[in-house]
Amino acid sequence: MGGTRRWPYGSTARVRSLVLLALGVVKVATASQLRQLVLPGTADAQTVRNACKDLKGAVLVETVGSTSRPGNAGQPVTEQLWNLTTAGLAAAATELDRPLREMGGTARDAAKAGAAHALKVTDTIDAFRQSEPLPTNPVGRARQTHAADGIPAQSVRQTVVRPPGLGKLRGWQTEVAPPVVGTITAPGRGSLRADAVLTAPEDGVPVLFVEVDNHTEPPTQVADKIARYRRFFQRREGPPRPRRAAVVDAVGGLRPRRLPARRDRVHQTGRAARHAGAHPGGGPPVPRTLAGPLDDRLHRRRR
Repeated sequence: MGGTRRWPYGSTARVRSLVLLALGVVKVATASQLRQLVLPGTADAQTVRNACKDLKGAVLVETVGSTSRPGNAGQPVTEQLWNLTTAGLAAAATELDRPLREMGGTARDAAKAGAAHALKVTDTIDAFRQSEPLPTNPVGRARQTHAADGIPAQSVRQTVVRPPGLGKLRGWQTEVAPPVVGTITAPGRGSLRADAVLTAPEDGVPVLFVEVDNHTEPPTQVADKIARYRRFFQRREGPPRPRRAAVVDAVGGLRPRRLPARRDRVHQTGRAARHAGAHPGGGPPVPRTLAGPLDDRLHRRRR
């Protein structure tokens, strides 16, 4: 596929979006891993690799590290690691439809160090998902071996059928801090950090925390993590604090007002609706109830 001045490696907008989405979840990955996550039906990783190169030219992703793994013949195969830039993190947040504050970091330092643990987390997410090959239009290529893949290029028709997986890629998050104390946005001291979290209500999984260990943590540390997870799940939250609503004062200004209890609020909402319906130019009561119910003192002042 021919490239353009902006996208010289010929990647499509769809593939670039999928790569940003995947890196927004896993933060750092090889081209082979990205292919498994979002485009396992392609003949090889070159389609994803071209998208990464085009995104690098747009300063949305970068490659600052590499990793190695054994090839088919046992020889080491070096692969580039891809991670998001700051601008790429914002673009990935748009693809995932998440607030930027929930996206975490770019994993640049991890990529520089080889990202051994992060790559295992990515493999674990892929094992849970068992990504199904998406329909593609294969591009005719001569049979060749890619040095970064270490395996011959294969036709899409030879893709191995994978068993049913769990969850969607959008349902995963990495490096999430379940607060043992504090809040989700401000976890307190002693809170842990989950390697990956899945929410898949479509598969009957409201929440699933995943821990991945490269045999580097002693048993006592693993046991401490389990204990902190238990404390997190044993937390009980009290009723939410009453909200404040802006109420129109008699002089036309706004003043904060504490909303009444639910039963009283329903009663007052109905009363406000009746007053709105009786008003000569009233119109529908919904906009009035959204701003909070009016009290009797305001009605008396209007009389």
